[in-house]
Amino acid sequence: MFSRRHLIIYGLLGLAVLIQATVTPIRLLAEEKQDRPFSLAAIPNFFVDDDMGIGYGLQGAMYARPDAYAPYFYKFHANFWNTTKGPMRTYLFFDSPYLIPSYRLSVDLRYNDDSTSPFYGIGNWSLEKETYQRRRLNLATDLQRTIWQPPEGEENAHHKLQALLGLGIFNTDINLDQSPSLQKMKPVPVGAKGGWTNYLKLGIVHDTRDNESVPTQGYWLDLLAEASNSILGSDYNYLRLTSTLRVYFPLISKRLIYAGRVMGETLVGDPPFYELSYFANSAQWKEEALGGSKSLRGIPLNRFIGKTKFFSNQELRWLIVDFGFLKQDFTLAANLFLDFGGVWHDEVETDSGESTSTNTLKISRGGGMRLIWNKNFIVAGDIGNSKETPMAVYIGIGYLY
Repeated sequence: MFSRRHLIIYGLLGLAVLIQATVTPIRLLAEEKQDRPFSLAAIPNFFVDDDMGIGYGLQGAMYARPDAYAPYFYKFHANFWNTTKGPMRTYLFFDSPYLIPSYRLSVDLRYNDDSTSPFYGIGNWSLEKETYQRRRLNLATDLQRTIWQPPEGEENAHHKLQALLGLGIFNTDINLDQSPSLQKMKPVPVGAKGGWTNYLKLGIVHDTRDNESVPTQGYWLDLLAEASNSILGSDYNYLRLTSTLRVYFPLISKRLIYAGRVMGETLVGDPPFYELSYFANSAQWKEEALGGSKSLRGIPLNRFIGKTKFFSNQELRWLIVDFGFLKQDFTLAANLFLDFGGVWHDEVETDSGESTSTNTLKISRGGGMRLIWNKNFIVAGDIGNSKETPMAVYIGIGYLY
């Protein structure tokens, strides 16, 4: 369980960074360009999700200087939601490409309470869905240093090659009382008691997108290495190696766009079993795979997990129409998608698990709609389908990648 001391430390560290960002004297920069100082957006959280049930809460974002600086001078994104099936998540995220010259700073403070975290087995063996309790508190920060960029004024001046340095402080509380299969696994799964998984992250990021929130051309490549070690206060020693390539290009015009993503990751050493469901990226927070709204839409959340994972998303995006409402700029968009991937893991034994899948490639497909609000804030809805689930509905924020 998290002690009061842990909560105070995380809260103070996150608050210190956010206050520093807020009081930055951006008024000096405002003298150079005339634009809106802030753009605000907020929506209630109300959604139906196959994995989490009916969700409710609130999320919003504040963008500073979105007209003068692409995509913004800095951003705050806050979110809280609860669900009828148990999961509760809340976070505060800060990101600024300009606060520190030639650097991009991101800070993520969040708490997830997954009292019904799903478990179907490890690798491609399968069992009836079980749940376990997973409570997770983290503070993570990334600093990206621009090491190459064309001179301002050139056509490709927005292209960047960056070196990344990150630090994560993660504490996870685990309770396996509701998951007899996890308790009977041989050997006993690493991480059965939870603990600290602090890490140091190094990476290279090459980004040529023309727009971060709604890209129409370019690519975005991550090469990342995360090391968790006792030197950093971690209870586990392992290395996470991740590579992700995202590609965008217009087909007929910039209103009809192909968007593709390929992700590969492997963990070396002895990671706790609950880390097998996460994958790293340079956009700050870890997401979960395989299955769920952030990887294979239409396949249940964390349906397949393992030390090595691969997945790809293929999308056709259509920016249908632009319109104005209450002095706000909106774009209505639609997308079709095909998702596929697989996992690989060492052999494990349980009393009830069996190897039911001879095909390691899992496939889902579907479509969705987007409402783009003032170029940055995007309300998203997707419907996915697979052999695992006839229909899964997801409502959230932003494009998947």
